[in-house]
Amino acid sequence: MTDQDIETFFAILDNGTMTAAADALYITQPSLSARLRTLEDEVGAPLFHRGKGQRRITLTDAGQHFLPLARRWQNLLSETQAFAAGEKREFLHVIAAYTANQYILPPVYQRFLERTLPVSLWVESMRTFEAVSAVARGDADMAIVDGGLHYDLQIEIQPLFREAFFLVVPEDIALTEPVEATALHPEDEILIYGQPEISQWHDYWFGINTRPLLYTDTPQLAETLPACGRRWSIIPAGAAELYLRLFSHVRVLRLAHPPAERTFYLVTPKGRGLTASAELLLEDMRRHVTAVDGITLF
Repeated sequence: MTDQDIETFFAILDNGTMTAAADALYITQPSLSARLRTLEDEVGAPLFHRGKGQRRITLTDAGQHFLPLARRWQNLLSETQAFAAGEKREFLHVIAAYTANQYILPPVYQRFLERTLPVSLWVESMRTFEAVSAVARGDADMAIVDGGLHYDLQIEIQPLFREAFFLVVPEDIALTEPVEATALHPEDEILIYGQPEISQWHDYWFGINTRPLLYTDTPQLAETLPACGRRWSIIPAGAAELYLRLFSHVRVLRLAHPPAERTFYLVTPKGRGLTASAELLLEDMRRHVTAVDGITLF
């Protein structure tokens, strides 16, 4: 397998059609098809579904299994190229949960970069099991994840902080803190079902068969809440500041009986101490979260 094979794979995946991928690589479509056949012959299975009338090429099951391997190859290539070019900057590879990278950690990364250290910060968002596996393999310096941890001899785990959940509603809805769940109408709810604590809270107060206005797996879609009517949502505390900054006509309120807090953990390779730059980033993180309402350090 060659770097060209990996380049071909990602060109097709990112562009969605053979024509667009060939254009992106500045080669003809027959040349691209030949490259793909060579790669699939080496892998031993078709990597993409492709056929007449299909608007976008999608991954086969084999392609889905090949994807993380291709990403590792791509990352290794990037590191190798930097080394070959005489790059002297240290890599600090941090993996975090999607919501942590979306709402909690951006100011931490900004503060870290403002230090102008000889460090290339490499940030990725992954699900917990993916992040833990990456750290166990030595592909990342650390991961900041929330729950769902599995035991692995190659990692060390320590709790970092707890995060509460708040209620966000349009400001013209008359509610008094702390808000009782019985004062809310589930038919107006934007339910972030991808967060188990929120799903469990919804099921407890409204029942598993009660349908909300909108199901979404990420808090980002709940940002549509102020657009109309009496919509409300339960959001992570770390997202509250962004909501208030984005929208002038919403309120963030405390619940009388909120969902259980979620715990974030630091995952690091076992027996390998953190670099000075990693310790510095964690120091910036601890300083930041102590100022966020609803987040408590361990």
